[in-house]
Amino acid sequence: MEQRDKINSFGKGVLAVFVSFLGGCASVPTKDVALKTSSDPEHVWEPTALPAKTEPTERPTFEPQSPYSLPKLLELGLSKNPQTRVAWWSAQKALSSAERAKVPFFPSATATLSGTHARTGALSGGQGSTTDKWGPGLTVAYKLFQFGADKANAESAACALAAANYQFNYALQTAVFSIQKSYYQYAAAVTAIEARKSSLEDAENSLKEAESRMQNGLGRSQAVLLAKAEKLQAEYELIAAEAALEQCRAELALAVGVPVSKEFQIEVTFNDFEPLAKEVTTLLEGALKNRADILAQEAAVEASEKAHFASERSRYPAIELSGGLNRLHHNTPSTPRWQNNYNVGIGLSWNFFDGFDKQYKALEQYAELKKQRFALRQQRLQVLRDVWSEFHAFQSAVQLLTAAKALEAAAQEALNASRSGYDSGLNDILDVLSAQKNLSEARLKRAQSQASLAIHWAQLAYVSGHLNTDVSKETTENNP
Repeated sequence: MEQRDKINSFGKGVLAVFVSFLGGCASVPTKDVALKTSSDPEHVWEPTALPAKTEPTERPTFEPQSPYSLPKLLELGLSKNPQTRVAWWSAQKALSSAERAKVPFFPSATATLSGTHARTGALSGGQGSTTDKWGPGLTVAYKLFQFGADKANAESAACALAAANYQFNYALQTAVFSIQKSYYQYAAAVTAIEARKSSLEDAENSLKEAESRMQNGLGRSQAVLLAKAEKLQAEYELIAAEAALEQCRAELALAVGVPVSKEFQIEVTFNDFEPLAKEVTTLLEGALKNRADILAQEAAVEASEKAHFASERSRYPAIELSGGLNRLHHNTPSTPRWQNNYNVGIGLSWNFFDGFDKQYKALEQYAELKKQRFALRQQRLQVLRDVWSEFHAFQSAVQLLTAAKALEAAAQEALNASRSGYDSGLNDILDVLSAQKNLSEARLKRAQSQASLAIHWAQLAYVSGHLNTDVSKETTENNP
C-alpha cells in the first residue's frame, strides 16, 4: 500500500510537470513595450522597454568628391539611395515567395529514426513483457491533384513578383526624378544668389552716386537715405537666398542618399531644352504602356485574380499519393530480430467544413481583387492627368523663360537709361531705385523660369514613364 502511494505521488508530480511544460509552450510571448499605452489621450506614449537595436545609431559617413555634376549625382544616387535598396529587397522577398509557391509540385520526404521502450503489464496469473524497438524510416507524400488550386497560387506569386520588379523600376525612376528636381532647385538657388549679388552691387553703386552728388551739393539727404534703404533691402534678400541655398543642399543630399555637409559641393549647369513638337496624345498613350507603377498595378490585379481562383478551388478535395518504409530492430527477450516494413497508398481528403474559413477567405480575396481593379483605374486616370498637365506646363515654361529673358534685358536697359538721366539731372533717385528694383525682380524671374523649365522637363519624362530624361528625342524617334 505504501509502495502504491509512492507510485501515485510520483505520477502526480510527473503529470504536474508535464502540464506546466505544455502551459509554458502554449503561452504567448509578450513584451512590455507592446502591451502599454498612453495614460490618457493628452500625453505621448513612452515605452517601458526598448527592443534591442540591430545597428548602432551613428551618423552615416560619406566622403564627397566635389564638385558633383548632374550625371555624377544620378550615378551616386542609384548606388546610395536607400529607397532603391528597399524596393530591391522587396523584389527579392517576392522572388522567394514565388519559389516557395512551387513547393506543392514536389514530393515531400521525411527521414525518421525512432526508438521505443514498452512494458506490457501482466494479466491475472501471467507475466509481463518488455520490448525495445528502434530503427530508421522514410516517408514520402505527393499531392496529385487539387483542381488547379496549387497552380493558381504559384501563378499568383509569379504575378506578385512581376509587380515587385515593376515597383523596383518605378523606385529607380522616382529616385532619378527626385535627384533631378532637387538639383535644379539647388541650381535655381545658386542663380538667385547671383541675381541678389548683382542687385546688391547695383544698390551699392546707387548709394555711392547719391552720396557723391550730395557731397558736391547736387543732391539731397533724402536720396542718400532711400539709396541706403535699398542697399539694406538687397543685403536682406541676399542673406535669405543663401539660407535657401543650404535648404536646397540638404534636400539634394537626401534625394541622393548621402549625409549633407558643406563639402557636398555641386556643379551647376542648365541645358537648353527644346519644346516638344509632337501631340500630347502620343505621350498619354505611351505613359499607359510604359509607366512602371501602372505595370506593377496590372500585375497586382492579375495576382489577385489568381489568388481568388486558388481560394475558390481550395474548397475542393485533394488527392494525395503517399508511401513509406522503415526497418525496425526488435529486442525481445526471446529472439532479437530486424523487421522490414513498407506501405503505399492513395487517398482523397476533403475538409468540407472548417468553420466557414475557406468561404470567408474566398470573399476576402474577391474583395481584394475588386480593390486592386479600382485602384488600377484610379491610377490610370491620375497618370493621364499628370501627363496632360506636365506637357502643357513644359510648353508654358519654355515661353515663360523666353519672356523672362526679354524682361531682364529690358529692365537692364531701363536702369541704364535712368542712371544716365540721373547723372544729367533729368531724373531723381526714385527713378533709379524703381528701375533697379524692377531689374532685381526680372533677374529673379529669369532664374525661377530657368529652374521651372528644367524641373518640368524632368517631370514630364517621369510621368511619361521614361527612366532617361530625353523625352523630346525619344518621342521624335518613335514618331517620325
